[in-house]
Amino acid sequence: MSELPEKLTQYLIDVLFAERHPAFLEVDASGLVVAYGGALAHHGLDQLQVGQPVGDALPYLLGLLPCPEDRVVLSSVQTEEGRCVDVHIVRDVEPDTSWVILFDARSEHLQKQAFQQKGNELSLRSEKQSRMLNVHLGKSVARLLMEESWPIRSSGERRQATILFSDIRDFTPFSERSTPEAVFATINQYIPAMLHPIQAHSGIVDKIAGDAVMAVFGILAAMDAAPQLAVDTAKEILRNVDALNKERASQGLICLEVGIGVATGPVAVGLIGTNDRRGFSALGHHVNFASRLQGQARPSEILLDEESHRLLSQPRECFTERILHLKGLAAPVRAYSLFPLQHREH
Repeated sequence: MSELPEKLTQYLIDVLFAERHPAFLEVDASGLVVAYGGALAHHGLDQLQVGQPVGDALPYLLGLLPCPEDRVVLSSVQTEEGRCVDVHIVRDVEPDTSWVILFDARSEHLQKQAFQQKGNELSLRSEKQSRMLNVHLGKSVARLLMEESWPIRSSGERRQATILFSDIRDFTPFSERSTPEAVFATINQYIPAMLHPIQAHSGIVDKIAGDAVMAVFGILAAMDAAPQLAVDTAKEILRNVDALNKERASQGLICLEVGIGVATGPVAVGLIGTNDRRGFSALGHHVNFASRLQGQARPSEILLDEESHRLLSQPRECFTERILHLKGLAAPVRAYSLFPLQHREH
């Protein structure tokens, strides 16, 4: 490698002295200063004396001298006076001394702090985003989105899925005769009773529309398990609502009931929205079918379409057939009804 041109060498020296303010001490084997020079005042060493123990001036060097190796480098040493220095210790065999070279490292230290602060801010922002996704989509969906392993193409695709609609009965008349504070306090009790079971059973919350919740099963879990997961979710929703109503009754509050509809079949799934705000959604006949079944469900009743009932892995309860006339459908449809709370009591 060729040597640096003299002008370049002088430039680097000038930069070094201007930005790093080098200073040096020569220390003998007994730890006494025998020589010094450079920008000592910049490092607070303008009172340094020959013959002075180096530990008096630079206590962080205690135990490091005499230098046990040919070269030791200490990066970003914080001094008691609040300075930040890089320290190079170089051993000199003849005579048996050590050279201590000090460089101002404040600029590099501040830059590292800035990078660290930026990293902390990014980490905090990521944590906030993760929490927001957890709140709105559930931990499973949030994890997939954060890991960029979302199983659905953004452009949309057709998938076999099970759709669940859960709706609070008579909530509209309740909201019309209640104060806004009472309305929102009540809805914020019942909605979690529906959302938590959905997320616990690998469902995706598609939407919350006032007092109704729509969920999709078969995206995060195997499709053959989706109908059973939806039914297990529906039963847990009803148990949660039952427990909530007992608590509300003990407080003299109005109790509300829930009806649930479940349908299975092909739906179009994808992400809807803009680059600023997008959300998962399922569209199609079976979404409307599940919604209409929910509309016909009585309080504490689960209504299944034929396909969901056929695919149940463990039809432990006794379902009752119901023939329904649903809006938008010319022919009557066969549905399967379950009142799990009554079944439990018997």
